[in-house]
Amino acid sequence: MVWLLLASLASVFAHPGATIELGPSSMAQVWSKYSPSEERNVRQLLEMLARGETGRSLIARAGAKARQSGETLSDVVRAGEGSLTDTTLIRKFHPENPENVAYESRSKVYVNRHLAWREALLDLAHELTHYVHREPFNPYTVNFSLTDFITSTIEGKGGEVHAFVSECHVMRELFTREFVQDSNCGKITDAQGGFSVGKAVELFYHVGAFYSQMKKIVDERGIANHFPHLREEKTKFVSSAYGLPYPLAAVEEYRTVLDKVCENDRRRLSYMNKGSPGRAPASVEKFRVSVEQRCRAITQN
Repeated sequence: MVWLLLASLASVFAHPGATIELGPSSMAQVWSKYSPSEERNVRQLLEMLARGETGRSLIARAGAKARQSGETLSDVVRAGEGSLTDTTLIRKFHPENPENVAYESRSKVYVNRHLAWREALLDLAHELTHYVHREPFNPYTVNFSLTDFITSTIEGKGGEVHAFVSECHVMRELFTREFVQDSNCGKITDAQGGFSVGKAVELFYHVGAFYSQMKKIVDERGIANHFPHLREEKTKFVSSAYGLPYPLAAVEEYRTVLDKVCENDRRRLSYMNKGSPGRAPASVEKFRVSVEQRCRAITQN
């Protein structure tokens, strides 16, 4: 992997003029209003994140990943109405030969344009962790299960726990006073001052008033034993995309993804049913059965 040198970061993100300090007054200002240029605002946000060890590492890794797709971090990181990492899986096949499928994924990182600098920096660290470390998944595979999706979303490499721990590192490195006062980061700090991933995992499965709903889902599917940390205790973390605790948000995301997969597979099946020379009817029938099984599973959820 190619790494960005710290010297390169200084030259890429340097701007003539004022330098933003990490003080309470400046950190309370909205980051996207730093200048009329969104690109310059994003560069300033990256420069500030690079002042800490965790931020520098994330930026180096993210820059290397962006270059693999012929992009820069300025192409990948944008201002948005919410903070999220948007990954699009592109499926390519020719209508005359729909059995041969190629897949390609592209990601964009969005930081909520309405946040103050401090919150924006923490969100950027969070989303860059997803961007850099999240393992790609292919929902078109037969083993795309709800159990694996919930587990990877929360506990997996680049998942929500990993991203939260990154936030805590950045907060401690850049905002020491706020870190001391932060209750969530404090809950996962051990006696040696490190962060306990195990404690963080437990917190993410606290679903509060949604416990009965989530318990019903895992019980009906026979997967409750895969989620021993599921608790009715007060929710600590809520998905901004769905407004739900992360386990339930993962369920909703799974359903959304499968619904789209079902729609796309039916379109592909229609091309296959038109027939072309050399295509075996058995392969079409096998694919039809798999599509119907997948789509039936969606209606049962």
